[in-house]
Amino acid sequence: MSDRDSAVAAGVAIPDARQAAEDRGFIPPERLRRVVVTHTDVGEEMPHDPVEGTYTLHVAPAETVAVTTSVEASGTGVVRSLRVPVDPARTAELAAARAAVEALDGGGVIRGLRRMMAQRDLDAVRNRHRAEVERDATAWAARCARAYEPYVRAFAADAVPAPTPSPVLGIGPTNTAGQGHAWARAVERHLPGVRAESAALASANTLGHPTDRAIDTDDWLSTRWQLGRLAEVLDRYTHVLAECGMPAFGRLGGSWVDTDLAELRAAGIALGLVLYGSEVRDPAAHRARVEFSPFDPRYELTHALQAKVDRLLPILRGLEVPTFVATPDLIADVPDAVWLPAALDPATWHTETPVLTRERPVVVHVMAGPFLRGTARIEPTLRRLHDIGLIEYRRILNRPAAELPALFADADIVLDQFACGSYGMTSCQAMAAGRLTICYLHESATEHLPADLPIRAADPDSLAEVLEEIAAEPDAAREVASRGPAYVVEHHDGRRSARILADFLGVAAE
Repeated sequence: MSDRDSAVAAGVAIPDARQAAEDRGFIPPERLRRVVVTHTDVGEEMPHDPVEGTYTLHVAPAETVAVTTSVEASGTGVVRSLRVPVDPARTAELAAARAAVEALDGGGVIRGLRRMMAQRDLDAVRNRHRAEVERDATAWAARCARAYEPYVRAFAADAVPAPTPSPVLGIGPTNTAGQGHAWARAVERHLPGVRAESAALASANTLGHPTDRAIDTDDWLSTRWQLGRLAEVLDRYTHVLAECGMPAFGRLGGSWVDTDLAELRAAGIALGLVLYGSEVRDPAAHRARVEFSPFDPRYELTHALQAKVDRLLPILRGLEVPTFVATPDLIADVPDAVWLPAALDPATWHTETPVLTRERPVVVHVMAGPFLRGTARIEPTLRRLHDIGLIEYRRILNRPAAELPALFADADIVLDQFACGSYGMTSCQAMAAGRLTICYLHESATEHLPADLPIRAADPDSLAEVLEEIAAEPDAAREVASRGPAYVVEHHDGRRSARILADFLGVAAE
């Protein structure tokens, strides 16, 4: 017998979880009924009118060699069209005829006449295929059913979703620096009744950060997997936090989560964004604002990042959904965003190893994304100080996340970034370990931070002087380092992050 059942049997009043959640502002979504309608006519026009309370999947033979899909959503209804290749030879012939028509799009009389002739050829191919199908309709229907079966099964139309008395949050799919997983655990630990699940693309989780669900890149691009993921999201989650603006259903609708918004809304699932940096940090604006900005216009990467931001930032702003940023400096690029502090387990990083007691302090620098960390600007200084015996410099490059606590415990000083202007996960981990943390802090970040932040500020020009001062007079530096663990407990052990997410989830914080 469960604790709840025992209490009820003893006559103790137990508040209903669903009612309690509703009292805090959470309203469970009405799950959409999923329906599959199959078609066998090649080129048949698919229905486009959604039915309220229903997610209808129409499946038909494709005229292309690849699976294609489109979606319409209105109110609480969704209709998705899925076209699946059934007969490779017929599909290839149809695809070639369609391509000939599409290649003649545009103006001009002669081009128009050629397009009309190509359209006649396409219609002739379609009519011939229809005639062949009609001669043995039973066999064709069986072939269609076999081709459709993996997609229909993944869509899981017969699934019966479990009741959702409290919020269930899905976070993904990047798990950048392990934060998706850490925030999921934070809300479960500190928001009563809330459940959460993190997901991470294998290609985005190369350092082995823990995650609830690892996603293979081939699956992410597979329509069959995408339909299965769609069914999971619709049945399981009440809230979705899209990391980096990436989609919730894989590439089913497109590259970004805006293509999922109508379906999520129809299903009553709340969407939020959590942004980490390069997807929204405007290089041109950053360069004008921040003295040591890494976005030199001479670099190809600067132009690539600028093109990405120019394309993506208007899309994300246009969603008008709750938006969180992983570092406070990003509020300059996304003014309506809320800083969602990084979360970690302080016990993982705790060490009894004393700090700054060696003649040569051990200085480590984690080179995760060296371009954005300003590594090239500080390494000459570090190597010079190492060579003259003032410090022992150690680079940390591509090391598994599980190894970092021991590497930090054996360090005295941890260098975070010296380009973007805000502290990140490296600083949080170093402070939790009681190490002296040095970082470049710009006012776009410090205006959102407490005055007693236990980080020694420096920039590429002043780093040598700061390290020389620490080596000469370590007592003051030890005092700053000693305040790090308490700061992390107050701001980064997950409680503050959970409180910030409570409003999004419609629940009360502890």
